[in-house]
This record gives sequence, structure tokens and C-alpha cells, in this order.
Amino acid sequence: MENWPNTHTKINFVIMGLLTILFFAPAFADENTEEVIESVTIIGSAEDLRKLPGSGQVISNEDLLKAMDTDIQKILTAVPGVYMRTEEGYGLRPNISIRGTAIERSAKVAIMEDGVLVAPSPYTSSSAYYFPTTGRIHSVEVLKGPAAVSQGPQTIGGAINLISTPIPITTSGKFVQELGENGMMRTHAYFGGTSGNFGALVEVHEHESDGFDSIANVGGDTGFNKSDFVFKARYESGAHSLTLKMVDLDETSNQSYVGLSQASFNANPRVRYGATAYDKMMNDGDQTSLTYVGNFENFNVQFTSWQNDYYRDWFKVSDFNNKKAHGEQDDINELISDANNGSANAQAILDGKLPVQIEYKHNNRYYTNEGYQFSINTSMGIHDLTLGYRDMEDSESRVQAHEYADQAADGSLSPLYGYIGLNNSNNRLRESTATSYYLQDTMDFGKLDVTIGYRSEDYDQRHRRWSDRAGPNLTMVRTGEADNRDTFTKNDHTTSSIGATYDLSDNVTLVAGFHEGMTPMFGADPEEADNTELGIRYSAGTTNIEAFYFSSEYSNLAAECTLVSGAACNADESAVFSGGAADVEGIELSGSWVLEGDGVNYPIALAYTSTDATFKNSSESDYFGVVAAGDDLPYVPSSSMSLVAGFVTDNGLSGNMRIIDVGSSCSIAACGTYNKINAHTIIDLNIRKSLNDLMDIYAIIENVSDDADIISRAPSEGARSQKPRTIKVGFSYKF
Repeated sequence: MENWPNTHTKINFVIMGLLTILFFAPAFADENTEEVIESVTIIGSAEDLRKLPGSGQVISNEDLLKAMDTDIQKILTAVPGVYMRTEEGYGLRPNISIRGTAIERSAKVAIMEDGVLVAPSPYTSSSAYYFPTTGRIHSVEVLKGPAAVSQGPQTIGGAINLISTPIPITTSGKFVQELGENGMMRTHAYFGGTSGNFGALVEVHEHESDGFDSIANVGGDTGFNKSDFVFKARYESGAHSLTLKMVDLDETSNQSYVGLSQASFNANPRVRYGATAYDKMMNDGDQTSLTYVGNFENFNVQFTSWQNDYYRDWFKVSDFNNKKAHGEQDDINELISDANNGSANAQAILDGKLPVQIEYKHNNRYYTNEGYQFSINTSMGIHDLTLGYRDMEDSESRVQAHEYADQAADGSLSPLYGYIGLNNSNNRLRESTATSYYLQDTMDFGKLDVTIGYRSEDYDQRHRRWSDRAGPNLTMVRTGEADNRDTFTKNDHTTSSIGATYDLSDNVTLVAGFHEGMTPMFGADPEEADNTELGIRYSAGTTNIEAFYFSSEYSNLAAECTLVSGAACNADESAVFSGGAADVEGIELSGSWVLEGDGVNYPIALAYTSTDATFKNSSESDYFGVVAAGDDLPYVPSSSMSLVAGFVTDNGLSGNMRIIDVGSSCSIAACGTYNKINAHTIIDLNIRKSLNDLMDIYAIIENVSDDADIISRAPSEGARSQKPRTIKVGFSYKF
């Protein structure tokens, strides 16, 4: 947008202002010189969690170290009301839903790292195939209910905040080395410290695997290599700090989004089609942020400016050019569907037994996400007031090309050939600029706390298409209102919330809340829902129990077409479709206990969710298909449960068993035979031994029973299995 403010100039100006404030801060700062933590949290301390006007959970670093999970979807099984759809088995591109929000690419959950939105393009294209590297994360916060209005822009389900490794107070570090089956190797190391007013941290995380799948006929790599480099530097003066954080990330994954026909799955669930041998995800990104935290007598201030740039190219199977030769549909999703419905030719093409030309697409995307945000908190009498503001802009530039390979009747593949550049493939530039603010007031009436909130979102969006014949500088733009090639939309939306906590006793707290939620949709009306929750918290010693009822009433359930959704709208990818009204309601239970024995403690943790999620009206669209009132929402299981039981001995030996049980669901609303996902159970084991105060060794077994259940169908009929039984061992050394 030519007349938009220059964000770099704006951010630089604000940074200069902050540096000036920091320089003069000691002259008028509060004498309180408590430690300032550079990682921005959204929940905070245990007392903050108890008083939270809604449900939330903190997964501590101690909890993360038990299983050494690198898959965020495994970690989040500890949180009730959160649903996951596994894709490639490693959690590289998770699909997360909170309380029934659409699951594709976690697009309807506010994903943050250290309080900053990290989706490459939160307003323009939030389903952008990126998630922070879980193996380097220090702790995790999950926020649901009325308090989620303070985050956004997605506020129906809630928010997930990943907290990075903090800068150590004393000079110290840690080295973790892990080895496992299928050529898995993971190295995580950091070193840092604080001297006087300055502190710094350097962190490296390297993770690779050869993959657990094989490729039919032609063989090939199905693994990945992912690396992160993190640098932090902090200057602290009294009750003020300024922290610079930089992240450089890179990934190459020989992964495919193509599932299997039912016949192929039954034959061998962990053999990919030969046609997917060239499928590869390549991405890299840079993230930079500057965070100021300060205390000015009665005011607490947090300010962050950031800039995230992210590029990815998922090169993958698009079409089989076989309609004339073999009378079958070309699209890979339709071909799997035809095979499921009994077409011998379709199955033969997938199996590599018929000669065809395969078309591969470079799903190229360039994303930007930059802006600044601040919050100011103060207390006045019974009021605890917070004002938050965010100003940002993001964009997605799509530049797609095609290549081809020939599949012979023996399943062999020719080398790639026939590179074709911009070729009528929705090449485009989409941009959003957004400002938002929220007001929150928590009123303390003794045992009763009441929190009211208000959020305003104002965002402008522009969509332009590049010319098919445009050169590499992409200067030509197709225009014309008739075919919607150049559009500009303005959106403003407000939401409100109210929540209350009441202390029945020192151990029991009642919670109630209501909030209006919304999710911005590019170029269309936002998705909206009214959300209610009622709950009770109990905490005494090492026992903590929560029970919540929740309800989300959607007035406009909306979805964006993506390739991975498997919907019949790929010709109009990224179009937004409405599913009308829908209701989601359920019960969330969570608890943790520690049973004490003679020299041994037995910690137990449980998370359980029961959900009913249905469409309230009939409709028909390219995305949702033919929907009847009462049909279930896709990928929302009727129940899910996670149980962790362990032991901790006085001599440093500990272990845990985790049982994850997921109820049945469907990949689309109009659930056919090959859209069903049966209930399944996953059991993981881990054991750890502290050799001394500095060094631990550990072993982990995932999927102990080596089950090969269908855990997702993506796209809609392509069956996928969970990762097979996998053993990994490692050690961690502190220094």
C-alpha cells in the first residue's frame, strides 16, 4: 500500500525514544530493584494463575525436562481443551485447535514467543507452515477464556505463548546431546551470564532425522534437518531493562503432505508413494525484537518492537497429467478419493504401475511481520488497570513455478524437467496493516475479583495479483474490479469480556466468564463467536485440580481454503467460505497430585476433555461440502485424555509413563467412510538418572506398542499413521 507509514522509520523512532527513557530512567525510577526478566509472559506467577479470570495453564521447564519432547503437540496434551492433528510425526508443522477452533496450521490460535506474534503473517496468512522450534523452548503458557481478549487477533479459542531460554543470572550453560532411531540426532546448547548491568546468551539447537517412512519404487530421504541460532543481550539499570533478541532459523524437510489411499495404508502405512520422492520443504527466517521492561513507581511498562521475515518453498506433488491416457482425475487428492472408491487405474497410478507425467509445484511464499506493542499497568484503589496497544503490518508474496517428472510403468521417476515460471497459479501480493488496543480492569472486592475487558481491532487489507508474464522484479499487476484482481478492504471490530473469581476458601476458587471472540479472515468478514465458561479451582499443597465447562456459539464459522485441508476449492486457494452457525461445548478436567512414599514420590497428572461440536444449520460450499444441521465439526474428537504417572527417588532416578487417548473424529463435516479417524491410544515411557549435580542421562520410548492407527487424513481422505515405536537416548550437562 503506497501511502502506508514507513514501518522501519516508525520503529526506529520509537526505539530511539526508548533508549532516551532508559538513559534518564534512574533519575525517576522506583527504588525497587528486583530482578527484571526479559521474557514477556501472559499469565505470570502461580498467584496470577489462581486469580486468572479464565482457564489457563503453565507448563514449566521442570515439566518439559521430564519427557524432553520436541513435538509441541505432545506437550500440549497436558492441557485440556486443546486438540491436535499430527502431520509428519515430528511436530514440525503442528495443527492445533483450542476449544474447537479450526485446526489447519494452528491458524485460529494466537501463537506467540515471548509475547510477540510469531505466525509469519498473523492477519494476512496465519496458516503459514511455521512454528517455533519446540526443543529450545523453556516453558509454555496456554490462555483460554475471557483473558484471551488481551492477546489476539485470534480470540475465540485462546493463545499459546512459548517462553524462550532466559539469560542466566550467573555465567553458566547447558549441553544436551540426543541420539535415536532412524538417524535422529539432536544437539541443544546455550551459554550466557550477567555481569554488572549487562547480560547475554548464545543458543544453538540442531535437530535432524532420516525419517521413519520409506518411499515406494524409488527410495529416497524422508527426514529433515532443522537448525536455530538464538542471541540475546540485555542491559539492566535498576528497575529497567532493555533486551535484544535475534533468531536465525533454517529447515530442509523431505516431507510430503500426501496421505495414502485406504488400500495402500492397509498394505503398509509407512510407505509413501514414489511420486512424492521429490517433495521437499525448504524454509529460513530471521526474527529480531527489542523489549523494554520498566517500573515507574505506580506504573509497569512493557514495550517490544519486532521484525520477522520468513521464506518457505514447499515443492510437492500437485497433479498427475493422466486424464487422457487413463481416464482418471489429475488432482492428487481426487486421485486418492477415486482409489478409495474402487478405481483400479487410480490405485495403479498411485502405486507407480501406470506411466504418467507428474506435475510438481513450488509453493513459494515470502512473509513479513513487523511492528511494535506496549502495555501499561497500574493500580488505583481496588482497580488493577492495563492498557495495551499494537501497531503492525504483515504481508504474503506468492511466486509459484512448476516442474515435471515422468513416472514409468515400473514406478521409476525421470529427473525433473520443464521448469515453468509464473504460470496462472494465484501468484499474488497480499498485505495487511493493523492497529489494536485493549483495556482491562480487575477490581478487587476482597474474596471476589471482577475483570472487565475491551478490545478493538482495526485492519486494512490489500490483495493484488502478479502478471503471469511478470519478470523477477514483479512490477506488473493484473487489475480490474470485475475479476477481483485488485482489492482493498477495511475492517474494524470490537470485542468485550467479563470474568470473575471468588475465593470460597484458601484452597477453592470459583471462576466464571464471558467473552466475545473473533478471528480475522483475509478479505472477508471475521469469524465470530460468543464464549462462556464456568469453573472451579482447588489447590492444597502438591494437589491441584481444575474443572471447567465451556461453550462457544459461532454466528459465523469461517474457513480459508488450503491444499492441506483437502477441500474441493483448490482452484480458488485462500478463498474464505462460511459454514454458518455452530456450537461447541464441553467439559475440561485437569489435576496433579504427588503421592509420597518411603524415599520415593509418585507424581500423577491428568488432563481430560469431553466435547460436543456441531453445525447448527445446513449448508453447501466448496470448502465444507454438503453439511446437515447436527453434523460434527471436523477434527474435534468427542473426548481426549492424557495421563502421566511417574516416580522420583531420593537417589536421582526418575521415570514417567504417558498415556494419550484420543476419541474418534472426521476430516470433513460430511463424514464418509474414508474421512473417519478412529479412536487411538499412544503410550510413551521415559527414565532419567542424575549422575551428579551437573549431569543427567535419559532414555525415551515413544509409541511403546508400535501401533499404526490412522491419526489424521490430510488431505481429507489421505490416511496417515503415527510415528512408529522410536527409542532415543541422551544426556544433559550443566556447566
